[in-house]
Amino acid sequence: MPANLARIAVLGLGLIGGSVLQALSRGGYSVAGYDPDPGEARVAAGAGFTIVDSAAAAVTGADLVILAMP
Repeated sequence: MPANLARIAVLGLGLIGGSVLQALSRGGYSVAGYDPDPGEARVAAGAGFTIVDSAAAAVTGADLVILAMP
């Protein structure tokens, strides 16, 4: 991934999206996640990741959007 990505959005926080969110965060990137399932969002937030309330909030200002949804 290019180092000049100021903000990344991950939509979908299940097995794939949650893993991507975790890896990017640990890699030092600023990442915002969103999942329409409140349970998935709660798990990610409880693990300390930045979770927002809507897909629009996640993608606003993002340099990269990763879709991990069906």
